Amino acid sequence: MQSGGNILEISKLSAGYKPPALPFAGKGDIKTILHDISLNIERNEFFGILGESGSGKTTLAKAVLGLLPYEGSIVLKGPVQAVFQDPLSSLDPRHTIGFTVAEPLVVHGKLSKKEREKRVDAILEKVGLDSSYKKRLPAELSGGQRQRVCIASALINEPKLLVADEAISSLDVSVGAQILNLFRDLHEQMEFAMMFISHNIDVVYYLCSRITVMQKGRIVEMGNVEEVYAHPKDDYTRQLFASGGS
Repeated sequence: MQSGGNILEISKLSAGYKPPALPFAGKGDIKTILHDISLNIERNEFFGILGESGSGKTTLAKAVLGLLPYEGSIVLKGPVQAVFQDPLSSLDPRHTIGFTVAEPLVVHGKLSKKEREKRVDAILEKVGLDSSYKKRLPAELSGGQRQRVCIASALINEPKLLVADEAISSLDVSVGAQILNLFRDLHEQMEFAMMFISHNIDVVYYLCSRITVMQKGRIVEMGNVEEVYAHPKDDYTRQLFASGGS
């Protein structure tokens, strides 16, 4: 597996949203959510973004994915894909699992139908689903199975960075643990880094090697997960750990 160097470099990033226009009101200014964010993610690294709701974690993910304008610099040195919180809303209820997982391959148009079928079977097996799932619809699957489908769809084109935004928070504890272990297993088989976004301290500690803690759109602490977990330096980080991160 390739190692060394960064897959993502973020420097002095600021980003936000423009509030919706209201009747008889002037144009609203952009509400800045992120303030001067700088961080790097190394190739094949699992990097945790930790913070409470409203800390700017999802805004950061959207900026990295190119879903909103920003100021500053985001340098991606490879393709990126995402896995989101709610697998049901991420899947088109009208399309079979086989269609959904194969769609990224169709968009790129580099493989024949037979080659696409082979690639779909292989990635479904890697995420713990057999080829029979290709004929099923999302409504026929459990929440954990749907999230496995979303992971398969995200990884089928072998991105170098996976953004996972609260990817287990809608699942029950046992199923969420299975998805975490699946990420670890896939990491051993495939070459990708992950930006893993969560409000759950223990989950980030289990999965990631480095961590950054966000508060109100700013980074308040960053470092090796073991060091930050054992010896948090910032008052907010200590309060967050004391509350369990919720």
